[in-house]
Amino acid sequence: MLCAVSAASQTVEGNVVSSLTGAGIADVKVALLRTEKTVYSGTTDPQGHFRIEHVKDGAYSAMFSAPKYWPEYSNGSSATLRFKVTAGNPVKLEMRMALLPRLSGRVVDGRGKAVPYARIEVAGAGLIEFFGADAKGKFDYGFEFPGSYTLAAVPPAKLKGPDLEPDSDRVLGWTRTFYPGVAFHDAASKIAVLPGVELGDFELKLLAVPAHVVRGVLLDPSGTPLPQVTVSLGDVTLLPILLTQSKPDGTFELPPVVDGHWRLSAQVDSHGATLRVEQWMEMAGRDVEGVKLQLNPPFNVRGKVVTETAEGTPRPKVSSLRVSISRFNWSPTIPPSARTSEDGTFTLNNVYPGTYQIDAESPPESYLSAVQTGEERTTVQELELLSGAVPITLLYKTDGGIVRGTAEKCEWGEVLLLPQDAVWRRPGKKIYRARCDSNDRYEITSVRPGEYYALALTANTPEGVPTPGQLVLLALRISLPPPPYASPFDNSLLNQATTVAVRAGETSSVDLRAIARQLY
Repeated sequence: MLCAVSAASQTVEGNVVSSLTGAGIADVKVALLRTEKTVYSGTTDPQGHFRIEHVKDGAYSAMFSAPKYWPEYSNGSSATLRFKVTAGNPVKLEMRMALLPRLSGRVVDGRGKAVPYARIEVAGAGLIEFFGADAKGKFDYGFEFPGSYTLAAVPPAKLKGPDLEPDSDRVLGWTRTFYPGVAFHDAASKIAVLPGVELGDFELKLLAVPAHVVRGVLLDPSGTPLPQVTVSLGDVTLLPILLTQSKPDGTFELPPVVDGHWRLSAQVDSHGATLRVEQWMEMAGRDVEGVKLQLNPPFNVRGKVVTETAEGTPRPKVSSLRVSISRFNWSPTIPPSARTSEDGTFTLNNVYPGTYQIDAESPPESYLSAVQTGEERTTVQELELLSGAVPITLLYKTDGGIVRGTAEKCEWGEVLLLPQDAVWRRPGKKIYRARCDSNDRYEITSVRPGEYYALALTANTPEGVPTPGQLVLLALRISLPPPPYASPFDNSLLNQATTVAVRAGETSSVDLRAIARQLY
């Protein structure tokens, strides 16, 4: 796929062509890197040719990127080429690229009739994308990079319900339906999306399943019923699935709801403050009665960063650290965040009652040891906040362990340390990472004591596209929704990992072999 050929002057030139037609591709960005930094760059002309002159002697990597195109992989080869430039010997490169894939199809109901404006969900590689079908139920989607994906359709809120079953009093409702026609994510078929491939004629037929009623009451902060307030039932997106209004006595009833994990929410402005409530509920085969949704105003939470160091050791700087909290269950609202002051204090504004997890930057050479609220101390970084009366203390230590070693064939890839305890692999938790150097060596410092999986992943993707390691981190760090998308983390990686025990103040040596990880 790639070749380096000597010629007559100190230049780097070459061609980028379509893997399908062999024609040159214009406007492809070509970057020459040394130690991960771009030192020379160029762009292909209308014939797909590029030429970069006055390149100094040394070892380089070439990377290629273009909108709507993907470097063509072959037998695990890399999208980067490592080569040397010496005086009087130009380098010629060739890269074949394929158009990024597209997927199209339509959504229909049980009778085969088009479902206008259904929501389409594409999930894979730790990402979830949402887009809409058109008025005829058709959809067309272009992928940003190849991978293995699931495809699902969600019925629009105003879609007429399914026909009643003959001689049955069961109430039915349309449910999220995964390709090729199943109601559960675990049963969905994965769609292999490869460069240059257009996938068409996908038909998603919505399933009709038993549905049940949700009844409850909406209350203000004092417990008084709230009338004429909109109650929304939604899922993992900002778009509501069902809407209803509370009655004069504050009670509400949602239309039939199918089984699943649902987010109930409501908000109202009152005396200059926004009262809000978010609550997840499980619908599982029967009506849900007696739901109490109590709206509350926001409050501010005070906090402080405290470091524990060995005697005679200078304390690390604790100013300008970012501290944020996010819902334990996925929420569409922006999480409160703040920066610490010179003395390590901070204030989180506009916090609503709920269960949260802490996501905080660490002072230099430190790790988060515990979180304390009042007299209660926890090590899992999850806490229930009901008011601003009790401050938060983040306790850091400087006696973290060190993990170092070699990662064979890492090629400027990444080494990740993933906690063996699944609780610490939840979104927002600290994930340790390091780049391999030119000798395939790595070192990770200030590691929280514990048991870890060590993984080395090669960096074999073009500039601007996430590396496999970055995709793993993204899957672990984004605010993941609840089921059916509880964890896009690729657990097959753990089967290829090396286990390591990290002890306080000690160094662990771990030699690894990098995984040539493709994105599909």
